[in-house]
Amino acid sequence: MADLSARFVASPCCLPQLGLVQLLHLYRDLGFRNIELFTAGGWPSAVDPLGDADAQAELRTQVEERGMRVTSMHLPPITAEFDVAQAVTAARFARGVGADVVLFKATTRDLYIESAGPYLEATAGVGVTPVLQNHAGAAISTLDDFRAVLAGIGDPRMRTLLEVGHFARVGVDWRDAYDVLGESIALVHVNDIDGNGRSVPFGTGTVDFEGLLKHLDDVGYTGNIVVELELEGHTESIEPTVTGLRDALDLLGRVAS
Repeated sequence: MADLSARFVASPCCLPQLGLVQLLHLYRDLGFRNIELFTAGGWPSAVDPLGDADAQAELRTQVEERGMRVTSMHLPPITAEFDVAQAVTAARFARGVGADVVLFKATTRDLYIESAGPYLEATAGVGVTPVLQNHAGAAISTLDDFRAVLAGIGDPRMRTLLEVGHFARVGVDWRDAYDVLGESIALVHVNDIDGNGRSVPFGTGTVDFEGLLKHLDDVGYTGNIVVELELEGHTESIEPTVTGLRDALDLLGRVAS
């Protein structure tokens, strides 16, 4: 199996209480070289996606000086307050800080379908690949949601994210999800989930990581893999999550070798 370690990506969702600089140092020490950025949620690490060229340059320098690279960025969801024009500006900001992929979001399936066309046309030359993300309880949660939104958009430029953990939370196995999404997948998120839908240390839940990584290798997937661990009840101490992430990288490295 191909060495995937250079394509593992850290996520702020694992330690939402920390600021970006803290995360960059911590993730670098754990062995990550890539990070995905958030732009909403009020977290200390969230960045302003509407920043100007100076803000882009400052953020990119901040990341690169700590030996990291931004590979993907969440866009704020399309709403009446955050429109397509702003999403286009945010995509340009993402490219300016180094991201190759942006997570395109909307608050309803109709908004996904209505806004995707104008967004795709306006960002055709920006150089970032947009992906749709499933998230338990969101507008795209199940495979039926994905089918409806993809059919409504009807444009292969809109790609997808294989969100293993959130599929597990709604009872969808990653194999079934891959059968539906297939070649449209341009990003993968991994998270181990127990039978109650909770994020748990890698190797203790229901996700078959060996099968997943082997499958991705067999089909020639060349994108990044974002590693997520969202342990409950550990907002005061970061140590359980830090240990869990170290163990996750070790497990993923072993099963991918």
